[in-house]
Amino acid sequence: ASDKAASDKAAADKLAEDKAAADKLAAANAAQVQAHRDGICTTGFVWREAGPGDKVCVTPPLRTQVAAENRAAGANRQPGGGPYGPNTCRQGFVWREAVAGDVVCVVPASRQQAAADNAAAASRVVPLPLTIRRPSLTTRVVR
Repeated sequence: ASDKAASDKAAADKLAEDKAAADKLAAANAAQVQAHRDGICTTGFVWREAGPGDKVCVTPPLRTQVAAENRAAGANRQPGGGPYGPNTCRQGFVWREAVAGDVVCVVPASRQQAAADNAAAASRVVPLPLTIRRPSLTTRVVR
């Protein structure tokens, strides 16, 4: 009888450990899912902030460059406007178009960089976890 009691206790302890591990994994997964939804950048990247709501992840030096471009926006516009209204760029400048409505005038290389960063955006945010449910109900995503 004592062997059965010891065996039952060991099984109950193991079950409790498994549940604690499952709860910890579920909490970690939930946090990672929320970080992905919030657009949190992976290590080494920060939000570009080319305009309101811009959460494309770029390197810190590039964010500094974008901020400088935003500050210089007026100087790169054609004085008095032009064929595109008051946002017409001076000769040699183009709209950055990092986000919808972004008409900051920049050199063409900056617009190309913004397009490349937009294309790479999904790879620079915290990924979804591979295991998204408790181990007893595990679903694995194959990438």
